[in-house]
Amino acid sequence: MIVDLTAPHQRLRFFRERVGMESDEAASLEAFAPLFAAQRKAFADYFYDFFYNIAETRPLLEGEGLPGRMRGVWAGWFDTFFTSNADDEFLAYLWGVGVRHVEVGLDQRFSNLGFAMIRQFCHRVVSHAVPLEERGLLLSAIDKKLDLCLLAETTAYIETTVSCDMEVMREVADRVRNPAMVIGWNIKRLRDRAAKDTKEYGIYQMLMGENRRLESMVADIKVYMDIFQGEPELRPVEIGGIVTSILERPEIKEKQGGVEIEVDFRDEARRVEGDEQWLGYLFLYLVQNSLEAAGEGKGCVRVSSSIEDAPPFNVRIEIFNSGALSTEDEERLFTPFFSTKVTGTGFGLPIARLVAKKHHGSLTIQREGDEGTRVIVSLPRVLRGSHEERGLL
Repeated sequence: MIVDLTAPHQRLRFFRERVGMESDEAASLEAFAPLFAAQRKAFADYFYDFFYNIAETRPLLEGEGLPGRMRGVWAGWFDTFFTSNADDEFLAYLWGVGVRHVEVGLDQRFSNLGFAMIRQFCHRVVSHAVPLEERGLLLSAIDKKLDLCLLAETTAYIETTVSCDMEVMREVADRVRNPAMVIGWNIKRLRDRAAKDTKEYGIYQMLMGENRRLESMVADIKVYMDIFQGEPELRPVEIGGIVTSILERPEIKEKQGGVEIEVDFRDEARRVEGDEQWLGYLFLYLVQNSLEAAGEGKGCVRVSSSIEDAPPFNVRIEIFNSGALSTEDEERLFTPFFSTKVTGTGFGLPIARLVAKKHHGSLTIQREGDEGTRVIVSLPRVLRGSHEERGLL
């Protein structure tokens, strides 16, 4: 059994706990392991014949190199399934299988179909060779262990596929950032040599603005990728302090202009379980967008918090701005690269929503007719009796 040492053991253990195989089920599986081990060749032939008759998977089998290699692989998988405990080594083995499916270009739908066929084969063996009174417990054990396999291998497949895509994006961002900085520096030199009242100066100024937008877009892409691939470091966070700090930032004060800002955080709705840095990104983008949408010198932005009146009673943060939002724009707001502003990067709201999701929360936007737009963020609150009683707050 080849084990993938890069497997995320904590997450795979979570799957194992949720599947919840009982001790008597595990004992039943162990007792009948020799029966299924004797069926390994029959299973491999059954599996091979099934996928050979599918046009999309036949080329993979015809190009396997050594004849019969895949039969051996599948016989080995079947044997491992019944002779191994659902321990960390077995979970890492499953993870490696999912990664291998990405490497050979197997469509995940066929992997899922394969698990359905394995289930059918096992049920047929049980119905023919296991006493009636012992079938129920054994079938329950087989189904639970197959569910665990499906969860582990599918997660590995998805995360490996996404990781490959993210690495391409990261490489593109890195390749763009350095030339953009060089171009921006040279445009500034040319602009500084031109007289301010000339056409050339205006062109250089416009090019510098576009270059700054490109640099901001590259920076936002990197933030998005880091958050997408990372996990938040959860601790009690005071969101009122985060928002207050953001409102004091020079770039926010510059955007504020004459826009009126109101902040009202209720005492019982100020603390959430979160990653302070990531929540800083979330509220920075939301406040920034709200100020820009409110309109220069004539609008208002109101930030408030409360406790939701339905389980799980999260903290609800609302950011209202007096700017109107069109129906067409509403449908595309969370699409990367889409922006209603000339200087926008189109990543602010996607990053904000991603942060909310990573915290097991949510982010939605509501149109308030001609009155304005309301952004609603829901985040898990800090419960009394946990962090506070342990002196963390």
